[in-house]
Amino acid sequence: MSDVLMPETPEKEDLLTEAEKKSLVALKRDEAAALRRWWQRLTLTPQALKALTHQPSLPRGVRAVLRRCDSAEAAMLTQGFRELWAMLPEATKQTDYRDEKLQVWSCIALIAAELREEKKSASLAARLGQQKEQTGKPLMSELRFQQLLSCRTPEEFIQRLRRALALADKRDISVVLLASVISLWWREHRGRLSAKPTQRLGFVLANDYFAATSRYSHRGD
Repeated sequence: MSDVLMPETPEKEDLLTEAEKKSLVALKRDEAAALRRWWQRLTLTPQALKALTHQPSLPRGVRAVLRRCDSAEAAMLTQGFRELWAMLPEATKQTDYRDEKLQVWSCIALIAAELREEKKSASLAARLGQQKEQTGKPLMSELRFQQLLSCRTPEEFIQRLRRALALADKRDISVVLLASVISLWWREHRGRLSAKPTQRLGFVLANDYFAATSRYSHRGD
């Protein structure tokens, strides 16, 4: 069972930036806020966490167990996931799509545990499109980026996300925007494609990736 403590005193920060609120294509704001606080409790030092919230750190081994999981189903059995699930809004947990939500959020927990340093408002794709050490090339090649876009199974998606985070040195990415991408992938994997092209996974990722590469390269050179 979870030992999450919900303090009566106000939290010490605004958990979401305005840019993030506008970019949460597949995540609700209260879900995103709960996720960020969970990630902070999972990852930050007790001293750093104390400056942000009265909630306690999670045991150090919790993150390590999540990082060893090779599937959403395995992550679902961990304390780390149970802590996150307990912090999510009741509306999220009581949905008619409960089984799907369990899969989505266990996948989010598994991947979010890989992120060691966060940068608010910074998307995964924008980070992957950043220039690698003045080489004129992005952190993730366009070929690998296209492979990330075309994942067909949860196992492949998890594997490629982990590789993507490794290329980004597991830092400078917003955990809530990362989770929104994961949730969006699952939504489309289940066959629920948005009627708005700008809210589809391919557009969301490609728009940020190529906007980042355009800052230091000229396509067609």
